Amino acid sequence: MARRSKSKRPEPRRAPEGRRRVIAGSARKAEGDPRPTTLDDRPLALALTRDRRRLLVTLPHELWIVDASTLEPERTVPVPAIHPSVSEGPGGVLWLGGHHLHRASLHATTVTKVGTKLGGFVDRVCALRTGLVCGAGSQGEVLWDDEKEKPAHRRKVSERKIHALIAAAGGRAVWADGSQSAWLIDPDYPSGYTRLRLRATSPAEVTAEGITALGLTFRGAPILAARDGAVAWMDQDLRIVGERIPARGGALTPLAVAADTQWIYVLRPRGLLHRVLIAQPPESDDEEQAPLPELAACRLRWPATCMALKTDAHGNARLYLGGPQADGMLGRLWIEDPAQLEWSPLATGERARVEEVAPDEPRAVSFVATRSKLHDGAPLGQLRVDEVLELGARGREVLITQRHGSLLERPVARRAPGDVMPADAVLLPAMIRAREGTARPALLLWPGVSDPADEPPAPAWLTWGDRPRGWMPVTTPKIREQGWSRTDLFPWQVALPRPPALAGHRAEIAERWIDPALFEALRLECKRLLKVLW
Repeated sequence: MARRSKSKRPEPRRAPEGRRRVIAGSARKAEGDPRPTTLDDRPLALALTRDRRRLLVTLPHELWIVDASTLEPERTVPVPAIHPSVSEGPGGVLWLGGHHLHRASLHATTVTKVGTKLGGFVDRVCALRTGLVCGAGSQGEVLWDDEKEKPAHRRKVSERKIHALIAAAGGRAVWADGSQSAWLIDPDYPSGYTRLRLRATSPAEVTAEGITALGLTFRGAPILAARDGAVAWMDQDLRIVGERIPARGGALTPLAVAADTQWIYVLRPRGLLHRVLIAQPPESDDEEQAPLPELAACRLRWPATCMALKTDAHGNARLYLGGPQADGMLGRLWIEDPAQLEWSPLATGERARVEEVAPDEPRAVSFVATRSKLHDGAPLGQLRVDEVLELGARGREVLITQRHGSLLERPVARRAPGDVMPADAVLLPAMIRAREGTARPALLLWPGVSDPADEPPAPAWLTWGDRPRGWMPVTTPKIREQGWSRTDLFPWQVALPRPPALAGHRAEIAERWIDPALFEALRLECKRLLKVLW
């Protein structure tokens, strides 16, 4: 008998210089192994391909194609959008939304721009039929006919935000803009939309009842999920089959929705996962079984922001979950078996309907200034590092800039903390130590809003680059222009002087970042070692 030779572990493959990067995992994982995979950025959405063999992981500026059974990344596709949307059409064609409409493939890493003047109509996209794509965005909706290379339908609206867009059964699309209604577009009758609402919807406009997430039942019918935790599912004729509303409130904004034949899974903030019972299992003559709870909850190992579900031929489900790590600068992808999670029953309740009231007297327009005028300030890209570090050491003044516009071209001015207006964007001096060990100057863009009811924008980071030398936004394209990878930078160490009290509603800064002593130590180290020059 011939003696078998031991198989060697395959060497990690390296992409030749000048070619598109194709990722090879470190070690092959066994089927069902829940060991997490690290992503280059926080994941925005997860979706399974039509053959259920791959997972499409949407990141800022990038799309990862991952093996669904092992979580091994196969390739990355660069996307020219910070918040891209992806949908797979027949034949492995990928439609990418964002600032513009692009076409890609499951088996390639190139993207091709499609159409013109589609900006604001394709923030989110979904493939409905062969050659027909639906897009919805801040400016309206569009049905793009790829064979004719022109829109088959377009509707322009006032500016709004699209929270979700899905392709339902019958080649129809459903989108939600955060209001109390979702809308269905039928390509055969595009002149009129069908409104979808929960039965327990108030006559008056209630923000908490707004629909912000959509899903599909195993038959392809829509699932509606609202901010207050309410979930409703329909049949293919768009009739409400059931509704569930948690008795307790809290942070219940839905982040993602998925379903199998028995349960609807709703992902919520802070690692909370709800499941809603669609139907009780069939009764067995052998033994009596206690009825399953209509609503249950569990806490995941890590906070998640997106989810997808895969069911095999035996009815066993696997939950694919993606979430942030390293302060949201990296991502994590992992698998959970919902049957192994610790579920706790939850009580269901009813909505308190809000009736319409007579409108108040129209208020006079307020001319109170909420932001500073910065017409003559020097652009941010010309800001000297020594000036930034000096402000951080003294703390007597702060730098302010505008909230909008090209980041490095925004004007910058100095202000006393008491003169900062609520809607001003503040630039906080910072020092960071990258994962590879180098200390660098940095800036934290800290925007504010004047209305406490509005959600403040998330802070954004800038750091000092080497090639070219200057301030750079900490985004994936700019990081790669420097010849770095995101794992070279993150997780990083952050040191901020304690920021002064400022007007306006702003995002909370992590307390562990505020360390004046470490800021000073990193500042002196950076000047002494001269690894970073300015």
